[in-house]
Amino acid sequence: MWKMIQTEWWKLRRCQILLVGIVALALCPVVQYGTQLIVNPEIRDPNFDFVHLFANVVWGNTQVFLPISLVMIGGWLIDRENTHDTMKNLLTVPVSYPKLLGGKLAVTGLLSLLFGLYSVAVTVLTGALAGLPGLTPGVILQQGGQVVAAALTTFLVCMPMILMFGQMRGAYLGGSILTFFLGYCILFFKSGFLLSAYPFSAALVLAGCNVAQLVMLWKHGRFRVDEFPTGETFTIPADSELTRGVTFTVLPQLAGETFDVGFALRREGYTNWFNGKSVPTEVGNL
Repeated sequence: MWKMIQTEWWKLRRCQILLVGIVALALCPVVQYGTQLIVNPEIRDPNFDFVHLFANVVWGNTQVFLPISLVMIGGWLIDRENTHDTMKNLLTVPVSYPKLLGGKLAVTGLLSLLFGLYSVAVTVLTGALAGLPGLTPGVILQQGGQVVAAALTTFLVCMPMILMFGQMRGAYLGGSILTFFLGYCILFFKSGFLLSAYPFSAALVLAGCNVAQLVMLWKHGRFRVDEFPTGETFTIPADSELTRGVTFTVLPQLAGETFDVGFALRREGYTNWFNGKSVPTEVGNL
């Protein structure tokens, strides 16, 4: 198996598609930080630091950048044997087909580990150039460890798609596009079939990442959204309901305006929309 992994790694070095993953993971922290710069100042996170940047990178890598890169590269490794008509030669060595697939998946898993380490380095560099606060050895070890762990668990989640589209001649590019679409749906759809069509978020759970926190949203007009963490933590068992009372003290900054008020499960560093029905609320002068 080790010789097979070495052989597949040598093949990977000649793969120009590898540049897709390198560029994509380099862009991820830049995009996450750039999002903070282009949003309306009223909804910009004033406490955005290295912890928030790492948390956003974990989400971006897990939902979009890593899935499309791993499915494309892993699918290419499998597909090339059919495209180059080398499969018949390999099977006469003899090498069993399951063992051949195992070697290709092992190389893709190793690549996901390297991508995770590379993403940590690029994130640190991006945050340092942007002058973000909060860079400490502890943050690098803890948050960087989550980036690497999420890269490995993303590979596990994407493995079925790599196997499926890699064994369909020329389908790995279409598979990577489908992967991008499904990851995009998880980022921006709040309900419906497309939200749970493929469980990319399972990679976050397996990596031990804090998926979301319960916040109270106060929305005024098109651009102003104030978020207030409730401090509530709880576990909701499957097929069950949970009722929890939350006390909120209206702050002076909300006085004299009319808001749509509701609750949301908020990802670190992102503004989210209501997860339930909002209630029109008018706040008097305090």
